[in-house]
Amino acid sequence: MIYNAISEIGNSLKDIVFPPRCAVCDAVLPIWTDKKQEGICPSCKAKLPYVEEPRCLKCGKEIESDTEEYCADCQKLNRSYKKGFPLFHYVPPVSDAVLAMKYKNRQEYADFYGREIAGRFGASFHKLGKDICLVPIPIHKNRLRKRGYNQAELLAETVGKYTGIPVRTDILIRVEDTKPQKELNPTERTRNLSRAFQVSKNIRLPDAVMLVDDIYTTGATIEACTELLKQAGVKDIYYTSICIGKV
Repeated sequence: MIYNAISEIGNSLKDIVFPPRCAVCDAVLPIWTDKKQEGICPSCKAKLPYVEEPRCLKCGKEIESDTEEYCADCQKLNRSYKKGFPLFHYVPPVSDAVLAMKYKNRQEYADFYGREIAGRFGASFHKLGKDICLVPIPIHKNRLRKRGYNQAELLAETVGKYTGIPVRTDILIRVEDTKPQKELNPTERTRNLSRAFQVSKNIRLPDAVMLVDDIYTTGATIEACTELLKQAGVKDIYYTSICIGKV
């Protein structure tokens, strides 16, 4: 009891020195209210761009008509994974916040977005297989050394914390430090990633994997990892992401 009281005091002092901020607009949140636990200010919460139904049955992108099963991209492109679970549309202000998490050291944002994914999709994840695990998309060691963290891994850890699904960082390895995907067109993205990843050898692989990434645009990264995992013997591959783009 004394330890808990001291811990609460310590957390309160930390909040005073480093006040919690909204994971969308970065505004300082109230300290002694429940709002800080949400990680988002009321204004941003009211305008979060959730992907709503109807959704594409493959990538999870929002589609216009419930008479269609797949979006235009998934109708013409081969997708090896079974299903996607993207949370938001890749539009401001969420898109700006995700980029800040990725490139501007706002690691704390991962807690909010991971909790949102867990709250919205956690029950569905558990129905996909008893031994399903979360596998963050890895970044190359050079980029990890420079950035200091992998935002996908932070996100996966939070999703795992709130869903109880284990996180496996030992399955996928990034072996090539490829160009940023945002600088390339769809064809170049696929070529860029063709040899970028490897599946670790001599480890037990699960039957089902939920790939975790921050942004899904063309799907080239998820597809490259899916093909490798299937070749290695993983039966079912899914993905989840904070955002999904229109392209």
